[in-house]
Amino acid sequence: MSSETGKTQEAQQEKQEAPVCPQCGAGARRREARFCSACGGPLEENYRPADALRASYYAQRPANRSRGGDAKGTKPLPPGSTKSSMSTMLPDVNRNGASTTALAFTTYALVPFLGILFVPGAVLIGVAGLFYSYRAPHRGGRRASIASVFCGLLILGIQLLLWWIIVNVPQWSNPATGGY
Repeated sequence: MSSETGKTQEAQQEKQEAPVCPQCGAGARRREARFCSACGGPLEENYRPADALRASYYAQRPANRSRGGDAKGTKPLPPGSTKSSMSTMLPDVNRNGASTTALAFTTYALVPFLGILFVPGAVLIGVAGLFYSYRAPHRGGRRASIASVFCGLLILGIQLLLWWIIVNVPQWSNPATGGY
């Protein structure tokens, strides 16, 4: 019995001597620990204000599990359930440079009258991004390319209408030429 109480007292003493993380307040598992097991922050440094943000980021990551789950350390979802994390609500990362450029051209094409200069770039680079998305599907950007081509053509029609109105307003305002 005395050996058991000696071991528990030793364990309690080790826990008390283990450092406490200045970022998240979690106790270290070992006295010799250099980094917090909960947030990953250094145990030896003093607390800095940005560390609280960093600690909360690390605390939200799933813990690595050695049994079950996939390679990332997450538990498999039961069949029929949906994943409700923020990553499912965000669109996939677009690594297709042509489609990203086409979206920029489409945005610049929205400027009234002068935007007509950017419409051909939006359409042509959007088509190039679409072809590239079929050649390298892992890069993504197919929807962005289709959207930029479609929006570019729509904006082209609107820009042409605006330019047609500008050209014809002087005729419409002059009664001598048969204007209204």
